[in-house]
Amino acid sequence: MTDVPPGATGLLVGAISYTLGVCALVGPGDMTLPTPCAEWDLAMLFAHLSASMADLEIAIRTGTLDLERPPDSAAGDPVETLRDQAAQLLCAVYGYDSARRFVAVAGLPVPAGVVACTGAVEIAVHGWDVSAARSGAARGSVRPKDSIEPIEPKDPISPIQPVPPIPAVLATRMLRLCPLVVAGREGLFASPVAVSAQASPGDRLVGFLGRDPGTLRRRPAFVTHE
Repeated sequence: MTDVPPGATGLLVGAISYTLGVCALVGPGDMTLPTPCAEWDLAMLFAHLSASMADLEIAIRTGTLDLERPPDSAAGDPVETLRDQAAQLLCAVYGYDSARRFVAVAGLPVPAGVVACTGAVEIAVHGWDVSAARSGAARGSVRPKDSIEPIEPKDPISPIQPVPPIPAVLATRMLRLCPLVVAGREGLFASPVAVSAQASPGDRLVGFLGRDPGTLRRRPAFVTHE
C-alpha cells in the first residue's frame, strides 16, 4: 500500500505475528475456557477472530468492507483455520499495489491504511484475550478441562497475576493510533479501565480497550449484538 499511514502494513503484520504466536499454544481442550470477552469462550473468540480477518482481507482486496456479510462456517481445528485466514490476509496486504486506495465502509470512503490499522488493533487485543484465557487456566482460576461439569462462559474468573502484555513496541504504536481508529467504540469495546501510571504500554493498551490487565474479567470487555 502506498497511500496508507506510515507503517500500517507493518503494524498489521506485527499484530498477526503476536496473535498467531499466542494462539499456537492453544490446544483442543482449551476451547471451552472463558475469556475476558463477556459470554464468549475460546471457541467463540477464535471464530470471531477468523471472521474479522476474513472481512479485512476482503476489504483490502476489493475496496469494500461488508458489515452485513455473514461469517463463513469453518470446520476443523480453529487454530489452523485462523492461521489459514491470516495467511490470506497477509497475501492481500502484500499483494495490494494500488496507488490511491480507499475502502468503502457503510458507504463512506475510508483510507485503506486506517482500515488496516483498525484491524491490527482488534487482532492484537484479541490475541491478548486468548493469552488471558490460557493464563487463567494455567493458574487454576477455572475448573480443570477434564471436569465432569462444563465450563460456562458466564462463570466468574478469580483475580490473578497480570497477563503477559502485548509487546511494548507494538502496543506503543497502537496507543498513538487508538484515538483515531477506536473513535466509535460502542458495540465494540467497553469503557476504558484505569491502570497505574507505571503500567507497560501493553497494559495501557488493553486498559484503554476495556480490559483489566490485572484480572481476567472484572466486567464485560467486549460487547456483541450478534
